[in-house]
Amino acid sequence: MKEEEIKNEEAMKEFDWKQHIRDVHNDMAEDIQYLYPNNSTEAFLTAIWKMSIDVLEGMEIQVIVDNKDDLYISSGTPAFVSFEGHEDELVNGKPMQIPIKSWIHTHPFGHAYFSSTDWKTINTWKPILKSAIVLGDSQYLAYDPETILAKKVFYGLLAEDKSKGEEE
Repeated sequence: MKEEEIKNEEAMKEFDWKQHIRDVHNDMAEDIQYLYPNNSTEAFLTAIWKMSIDVLEGMEIQVIVDNKDDLYISSGTPAFVSFEGHEDELVNGKPMQIPIKSWIHTHPFGHAYFSSTDWKTINTWKPILKSAIVLGDSQYLAYDPETILAKKVFYGLLAEDKSKGEEE
């Protein structure tokens, strides 16, 4: 491994990924819409995704946004994310205020979908949960538990496929 790559890896391990997520959230907070994500929301979601992939090397991240717009952040394995080892997050500032504006988490292994574990969480929190968002590779699924409406978005760079012939 090159010296520069080693330095970059060491810097990323020391990087405060939770603070980065908070900083992006604070920059976008006035315009974020969790139920029907807009560009500001997508910038925030992208910051969460990039931390999951680039800094935590594929660990899942969950972010809870409470009614005061405070963030409670933790990470874990693809099978289980809790606040164990992240207890400091639960006393971050003032106590969490319900309802929960959004529960956001990553599926760094690929697609944005709600697993059976995710559905258990959503159904448990449904009385106090305004939205749930799962992030996958270049996609997200935003869900409104009250109306059961969902919005799934695929995003990225779009280029013309020149390998196919012209359509009539």
